[in-house]
Formats: sequence, C-alpha cells, structure tokens
Amino acid sequence: MNLTDDDLGAIRENVKNEVSVVVRNSVKEEIEPLRGDIEALTNDIKEIYAMIANLEKKTKTDLNFDKLSLEKKIIHFHNEIVAVAKQAGITLPSH
Repeated sequence: MNLTDDDLGAIRENVKNEVSVVVRNSVKEEIEPLRGDIEALTNDIKEIYAMIANLEKKTKTDLNFDKLSLEKKIIHFHNEIVAVAKQAGITLPSH
C-alpha cells in the first residue's frame, strides 16, 4: 500500500491538529491555577497605586499645612481632636 502526497499531507495535518489540541490543553492546565494569583497581584498593584496617590495628596496637604500660622495649626489640631473624641464617645473638658 502506497500513500500519496495527499494522504501524507492529510496525515500531517491531522497530527498537527492533534498536537495543537494536546499542547493547548496542557498549557491551560498549567496556567489555570495561576489565574487566581495573577488576579490577586493585579489587585495588589492597583491598591499600591492608590496608596501612592493618597501619599502624594497628603504631601501636598502637609506642604499647605506648613504654611499656616501657628494659631491656625493649633485650631486645626483642636478640631481634629474634638472630632476624634466625638467618634469615640468621649466628652472633652472645656475651659
């Protein structure tokens, strides 16, 4: 039995398709457990960027705060302490 060039081409194509399917499935099996890790890393990176943005905003706020007079700084801290005490349910003594 002799195979024609067409037969050999068909066999090669079938083997190529089967190998592709096997490789694709194998790669999927290897990558699938990593999807959760990749998603977690992506979320961590987003959170880090948000933290950096907040730090940059705070730095700008700190620079503005440094420009305030001493009296305004004290009033600012007083207001912050009153707000925190209110959240904690603490009544501060008044003078």
